[in-house]
Amino acid sequence: MWSCIENSLQRPEDSWSLGSFGAIAEFSWAADEEIQSFDDGRTGQISERGGIVCYPLQNVRPVAYETLRKDSETWGQAVAFCLPEKEAVRAGRGIISELGRDKAALLPQHRDHILFDLGLGIRFADFCVRSDNGILIEQLRAACGSVLLAAGNPIMPLLLQASPHRVFETNLARIEVYQPIGIEKSPEGPHTHVLPKLIAQGRAFSANTPINTGLLPLLTLHPANPCRDTLGKRKSFDANAYAQFQMLMERWGIEEYQQQKNTTFAALTRNSEPTEFDSGHARLARLATRIAIRQYAHLHSDHDVLAWRQAFDMTHHKRHEGNPR
Repeated sequence: MWSCIENSLQRPEDSWSLGSFGAIAEFSWAADEEIQSFDDGRTGQISERGGIVCYPLQNVRPVAYETLRKDSETWGQAVAFCLPEKEAVRAGRGIISELGRDKAALLPQHRDHILFDLGLGIRFADFCVRSDNGILIEQLRAACGSVLLAAGNPIMPLLLQASPHRVFETNLARIEVYQPIGIEKSPEGPHTHVLPKLIAQGRAFSANTPINTGLLPLLTLHPANPCRDTLGKRKSFDANAYAQFQMLMERWGIEEYQQQKNTTFAALTRNSEPTEFDSGHARLARLATRIAIRQYAHLHSDHDVLAWRQAFDMTHHKRHEGNPR
């Protein structure tokens, strides 16, 4: 598992995220970007725009999974590195709090800067900002004890204007973001999201993430997608990227999901009629069927899967009627 993390950190086509539903930090780097690794035994990467460090712990449980995208032809893929809830818990502060100098900063020049927990109240991740700006530090100190997302709290607009370093951390990793906050849209490379409406739902992760009860995802790998580039734009199908992730699915995927995908592939290869096929009643089985159809269409471009899509892929049925691929 650790070799997978180390190898992925060397690939600019892979990206990383950590956080919760509605509050997340993302790290990625470009192939033409100067990147440096740690020389003190830590595992991670640093660029001018941000950095990531991963903590080697015991009892980490990887979960590889695939998700649907809104179009009828592509899918998402990820590996969530999880810990049992009891081992994932952090401070979970519910108010803005000063934490002092950030002695764990990835770069030595930032270790005298002052760290503030934003107090989002999420039990397994800390969401912080860091600054050496005297004015902003005093404003944050004055706000300590308040709730960031409470109506009328002036701190959020101040943070958007000042763009201090964002420091998001779990028991498995830390991501730091140095580049300015994207106001109208997220910038390329390292960035963060804090979305109050999603945070208010109190979810640890999206309902589309198939992680068993009792586990919490503390770091997520987003390997190169076979159908979309690092900016999320469509690209020609990359069979190698597909095969690489399927090896992770075989190793860390959910058994029931894998079985349903294999069953769907076999039925498509036999040219079975959709009416003869059981897509299953469980949500995970239906998901596996839909994604298997999409993947089979890329792997066998001469095979007409229209009837299968109309029968089982609701996205296709509603929005892409008549598209043979």
